[in-house]
Amino acid sequence: MITTSVEDQKKTEMSCTVLPLLVTLSPALFFLLLRDVSVTQGLWEDYKYGRHSSELLHQEHNCSWTCMLFTLQWPGGFCQSLYKETQCKIPQNISSWTIHGLWPLHAQWCCSCWPFFHSDVQELKEELTEYWPSLLKTKSSFHFWKEEWIKHGSCAACVEGFNSPLRYFQICLKLRHQFDIYKLLEDAGITPSCERLYKVAEVQKVLLPHVGDKHEVQCVQDQK
Repeated sequence: MITTSVEDQKKTEMSCTVLPLLVTLSPALFFLLLRDVSVTQGLWEDYKYGRHSSELLHQEHNCSWTCMLFTLQWPGGFCQSLYKETQCKIPQNISSWTIHGLWPLHAQWCCSCWPFFHSDVQELKEELTEYWPSLLKTKSSFHFWKEEWIKHGSCAACVEGFNSPLRYFQICLKLRHQFDIYKLLEDAGITPSCERLYKVAEVQKVLLPHVGDKHEVQCVQDQK
């Protein structure tokens, strides 16, 4: 038995792979889950490795999309999904699910004419740092937020409720508070553990009454 500090214990818990990497959620009537998993996976790969869809860079800014995907990630799972785990960092204050993104589906890089500044989210900085941090050593949190606005938020901006960086990130934070995945699972007895394994079906059973059936769980497998 190795005794660790509270901080070390949190890091150990976050590195365990007994919980899913991603949970995509969709509030009824507004957010619909994309059924084509390959597209969801493509967005995920873009974020992890900085790949860009060049064919979408000059796409006209319009509302060609019909739904949005809100995605949460388990930090330990994200780190293990990288080609090199050494690229990853989990801030000391992070001990729960973090926002991965809010993506209008089939639409990216809609408008390069809307810059993003620190002042745009200054009033949200504390919340964003807690609930939407960058987990890459090579990317600051502000750089991460800026990329998400330019790549996805600019496409969402054709809807009035999303038509500024502040409004876009406010809604993302509101959704994160609405879907407290950690508490939902904890209340059902599913907690981070390096000894106890959980089946995906157990996680889905807990989430179903709270998020409906339009959600998807993506997992990372380790060497075992």
